[in-house]
Amino acid sequence: MNSCFIILAGGESKRFNSNTPKPYHLYKSKPLLLHSLDKVKDYGKFNKIILVINKKHKLYVSKLKIKGIKIVIGGKTRAESAYKALESIKNYNIKDVLIHDAARPNFSLKLLDKLYKELKLN
Repeated sequence: MNSCFIILAGGESKRFNSNTPKPYHLYKSKPLLLHSLDKVKDYGKFNKIILVINKKHKLYVSKLKIKGIKIVIGGKTRAESAYKALESIKNYNIKDVLIHDAARPNFSLKLLDKLYKELKLN
């Protein structure tokens, strides 16, 4: 199955009121975006994982030493960032895509499985 999971982490975090952008802020001893990324990797059914980042946050990402995913620089808006991620996979014959916001890491594997199965059915 050709499927892709896109994690949007390209925002400015203006409302977050911290020197550290929200996706890289520690939550339960690790950066927020790693919670989502780890769950998706553990789920294991996505052929491709894309992380969309803000170009200003490259240093944060490099410190995480993330392996096995494609990193894409996002746009000025969430829609533009999602578009850039989709453009980056257009030559991979991907049929199914789930897009997730890195600032919301508390989804369960059960929910992910339900969404994945519904995507395959519809």
